[in-house]
Amino acid sequence: MAATQRFSKDLPLLMSTGAAEECRVRNDRQSYFAVVRDLVLAQFVLGDQELTARLWKDVGDRDLDVSRIVHLLYCCSFHDDDDVMRETDEEFLALDMY
Repeated sequence: MAATQRFSKDLPLLMSTGAAEECRVRNDRQSYFAVVRDLVLAQFVLGDQELTARLWKDVGDRDLDVSRIVHLLYCCSFHDDDDVMRETDEEFLALDMY
């Protein structure tokens, strides 16, 4: 019980709106990066049409932004580099097409 009280005293119960949004964006971005890396492997490295089709279906099922994924697939030169992927993603998001 003492540990629970100490824990709740040391940490705020809710994140600030800014921190929550930053966390959501980071998780969202990591989801996109993971899908793009899977697609790069399936489509470009393995040439596996069945796996590629399943991954694209997953993109649709998860309601991910196809334009964002295509941008990352074709405008990013180094899919294994988080910094390059992040820069490429930020370029796309800055287009503000919506």
